[in-house]
Formats: sequence, structure tokens, C-alpha cells
Amino acid sequence: MLPEKARIADHQRRRFNELVDVFDRPQPLDVMARLREIVSSAGLSSGEVVLDVGTGVGVLIPLIQSYQPTAVLACDVAEKMLQRVQNKYAAVRTFHADIESLDLASTSLDVIFMNGMYGNIADKPAACRNAARMLRSGGRLVVSHPEGRAFIDQLRTTSDLFLEPFPTREEFEALLEPLGFEVITYRDESKLYLMVARKI
Repeated sequence: MLPEKARIADHQRRRFNELVDVFDRPQPLDVMARLREIVSSAGLSSGEVVLDVGTGVGVLIPLIQSYQPTAVLACDVAEKMLQRVQNKYAAVRTFHADIESLDLASTSLDVIFMNGMYGNIADKPAACRNAARMLRSGGRLVVSHPEGRAFIDQLRTTSDLFLEPFPTREEFEALLEPLGFEVITYRDESKLYLMVARKI
């Protein structure tokens, strides 16, 4: 990892470890409704293998589990977040890793969720390359945020976290199509950002 990317990753790890109690609270009903919509957008089927990237305290996990996947995997850069996930969801395999360097077997996943964390990724092309490597043909990559673009834009002015704005559909297509993805859903709404791409 390049020195600047390593610095960003270490800062993210420390800050998210500090924020674990802030994140580990019940979500408002309207946010939960949008999170259910996000998980539904992946078209999950029973028996699939799902990875939750930047899982935090695991807010998506029970929603994913309701579709009866074969396995739910979760990764995060903050070990204290993963400890909360392990305490709540014993069946979930956790990985203390950045998505860029996560070393799961090639073509071993059906769905990858990147919810509420895509802007925090320092090297998005590398992250998407690794996601493409791990997804099977027909697998789906879901990038989302249940509060939308404006929330992130505001947070960028008030937070010391590394945080970039959401890509447009055209920017996502330029990034993902060379990796073998087709963008099948793109919604950029006041309270929801959602992009779903299928690996061809």
C-alpha cells in the first residue's frame, strides 16, 4: 500500500474505532426502510454467499440473513466494529481488512455490499478490481447510502475523515465496465444513493 493510502487507512481505522458507540444505536424507522430497499436491490437468493464491506456494527447483516444466504462475510478496517459484529452475529465470518486487500478466493462471492462507506475508500479503482475478482459471473456489486448525496456532501465539510463525493452514473460506468460489470440500477435521490452493477 502506498504511504498516502496507508496513512488514510490508519486514520480511518482509528476514527471508526472511536466512533463505535455512535454507530451502535438503533436506526430511525425511515433509515431502516431504505436499508431494506438497498438489500432488496441485490436480488438475493437463498444459498448465495454475501460480503458486507465496511460492515461497521453490522446494520445490514440481519437484513441480508433474512434471505437465507449460505454464508455472510464481513470486513472492516476498524477492529472494534468487527468485535461488535462478532458479539451479535456469531455465524458471520469477519475479516479485519480493507476491501482493496481482502484476500478471498476468486469467483467465490455472489453479492458484495458497500453501504455507507464507498466515499471512505482511498483507492476506489483497486477496491473495484478486487471486488470484480471475487465475484462470480452474475454476481452483484451494490454501492449505497441510506441518507443520500447531500448528507455526504455536508459531512465532508464537518468531518476529518477521508470522504469523497459519490460518482455519477457515467463515472461508475467508466470505472466498472472495463472490469466486466454492467450498471443495472442507478438512483441518486435526496435520501437514497444506490448503484447496482452485475458482473457479466
